[in-house]
Amino acid sequence: MERFNALGRGAQLMLIGAVLLLIDLFLPWQDFDIGGLADEFGVDATFSGWRGVGIILGLLVIVLLAWLIVRIASVDIPLPVSTAMTGALLGTLILIFAIIKLLTILGDEATLWAWIGVGLAVLIAVGAFMTVQEAGGVDTLKSEATSFGGSSPASPAAPTATAPAAPAAPAAPEAVESAAREAPDMAPEAPDAAPDAMPDEPSTERER
Repeated sequence: MERFNALGRGAQLMLIGAVLLLIDLFLPWQDFDIGGLADEFGVDATFSGWRGVGIILGLLVIVLLAWLIVRIASVDIPLPVSTAMTGALLGTLILIFAIIKLLTILGDEATLWAWIGVGLAVLIAVGAFMTVQEAGGVDTLKSEATSFGGSSPASPAAPTATAPAAPAAPAAPEAVESAAREAPDMAPEAPDAAPDAMPDEPSTERER
């Protein structure tokens, strides 16, 4: 019970609605009168919610229940989206497919359980909306969707930035050639000092 209370109000509504909707899907959503002797014995043909689009609806409800149970068990499963985004997606899809299911059987003797199922799907969607509000509102989902969509094209930009760095290597031979040209210009300065020193020696001998 403590782990259930640790969930937010939105997640609690989603869990309650998902459990009741899963049970409701096994109840007759359509009721047909066969006629003949079947009417005398009170036998009717019924179809549960697990028919047609209801199969997708039931699978989504099972996925939602599994996700909520994992949260209650405090099991860390890495997902590419946040908890609010996951709850919003599942709640919206369940509501959409519940409405589609009702519309497909609306003219085929839809029972009260079909309307109750749509009402439970609305309850799940309300819980998903509360979960989004607890996480920071719709703006949080918009920023997450923007960052998630803009992260994929960022990887191809890396090779283009590093490719032009290779032509910097040929700069070394140019430095060697410039050093070689400067060396001959400095070498002839040494013989100029020798003639200046030669006249000093005869002058000293004459004085003696």
